[in-house]
Amino acid sequence: MKKLATLLFTLLACQLPLAAQVDSVVESRNVSFCELSRDPAAYNHQLVRLTGFVTHGFEDFQITEPDCPTQGFSIWLKYGGNAESNTVYCCPGEAGREKRPAPLSVEGVEIPLVEDQTFQQFTDLLKKEGDTTAHATLVGRFFSGERGLVSTSAQWRGFGHMGCCSLLVVEQIESFEPHTRDDLDYTAEAGWYEDEGCKWGSEQDLRHVSVSNWDNGGQKGIEEQEKADAGQAWAFSDPQRVAIESLKPLYPGQTPVLHIVKRTSSRNVFQWRNGKKSVVVVVTRPYWLSFYAASSSVAWISTMIKEVECD
Repeated sequence: MKKLATLLFTLLACQLPLAAQVDSVVESRNVSFCELSRDPAAYNHQLVRLTGFVTHGFEDFQITEPDCPTQGFSIWLKYGGNAESNTVYCCPGEAGREKRPAPLSVEGVEIPLVEDQTFQQFTDLLKKEGDTTAHATLVGRFFSGERGLVSTSAQWRGFGHMGCCSLLVVEQIESFEPHTRDDLDYTAEAGWYEDEGCKWGSEQDLRHVSVSNWDNGGQKGIEEQEKADAGQAWAFSDPQRVAIESLKPLYPGQTPVLHIVKRTSSRNVFQWRNGKKSVVVVVTRPYWLSFYAASSSVAWISTMIKEVECD
């Protein structure tokens, strides 16, 4: 009888980690980025499962969804446990450190981290590519932050770069899409840091239009892809025409003469010298847009337009 009791106890003890794992999975709540944006406070401190586009680079470690136009809501990412993301931001950031001295605790909640093979592969990708975008499913603890006014606009803030955002502390990277195509632009900066065409320190910014991957820019990119899929074939093959078309609303009645300054399979950079002014247009095939394309063909779209006056 004593042996039977000991055997039962041993079997139950062996099952505890599995049971705990099942409880954790059941506890996590499937939610979309749009649902979170509509009522962040309703999910505060909850364990959620979220699929979206993770962006990582200078002053950037976030998750978002291009087809969800939001105003005043964004999600910053941190890893639970002891792992740091090596992200440069203010303040103080996590650059130069891979481990924190103690497990992360936010608002009295200590958050663990599953550092399995998927996590290692995911972090290796971010390290290798520096500035990048990855499509991933994450499980993590969500913190809404506080809703306040910033320049008369309501925003959820408290975490990340300059307190920009709500926060998702990652407990597990469930899955992510590998980067396998050389015809797509995987970067998150979308051309923001391309050379403006003047000597360093000799320009005055006049206009900076970032048709970025996110917010209303994301929706605009999806609309351009839909036009291409519907028969606007030049959007697949003529990045220079795409650049010119994007300039027309900004420079009505003018005829830009563009010169190519960079050409790759996923990014073209054009410059227009308009007197003392230099206009740079970055045209890319964004990786994220492939998820909204009717086929494997991704349209060229203008992701950054910058005008400066050169001294």
